[in-house]
Amino acid sequence: MTKEQCVELLVMIKSCHPKFELQIYQKDNNYTEACKYWIAFLIELDYNMALIAIRKLINTSKWVPTIADIKEAYAELLLPEVVDDEKAWGLVINAIGKYGGIYAQDKAMEELPLQVREAVKWVGGIKAISMCPTESIEPLRGQFTKAMKAVNERVRKELSLGPKLSGQIDQIRLDKKEEMFELINSEPVKQITYGPVTDDKKIDYNIKQCGMLREVYARAQEGRLTNE
Repeated sequence: MTKEQCVELLVMIKSCHPKFELQIYQKDNNYTEACKYWIAFLIELDYNMALIAIRKLINTSKWVPTIADIKEAYAELLLPEVVDDEKAWGLVINAIGKYGGIYAQDKAMEELPLQVREAVKWVGGIKAISMCPTESIEPLRGQFTKAMKAVNERVRKELSLGPKLSGQIDQIRLDKKEEMFELINSEPVKQITYGPVTDDKKIDYNIKQCGMLREVYARAQEGRLTNE
């Protein structure tokens, strides 16, 4: 959206929430610094969808919406399909019942929404679920539920951040991984070298130790033979 559209949304929030204390304009009619920050966070959103998200917040929340609230409501509009944990498990079981879990795994996966497919992969795939023993199905279902929650949460966060910020975060993570990889490879592995022992004291000590070990071994053997 444009800066003007961002300001239009902020004016709407300010009109509906008197406690929204954001000052939009300075005395010279330029945007305030605080307003510029809001614009920077909102400008990458689609105007019409952002408008719907803000209207929803105004109608359902008593509190002044924050940037995070707006982006979370916006992300919910973008989710391809919100599938709760119980429904997701039911979809998986139905897909396995329809196509089988061994010979038509790909078809069963294609039947599922994207988030559910990812959760299925986390617990070992369609085959692992279909071949799970009856006594182990509930623990597996619990693992799937956790995976489904994690997937939904990650998708919501990514959509809330927006493509630009998500890309920047991913790039930072990639750069850090490359730095660690370079650091590991740049440090030479120290090789341990063993030279000949020339110190007479060390030689005598080693001989005594070897003699003691031979004596202990001999006694152990005698005890074993006696027991037999």
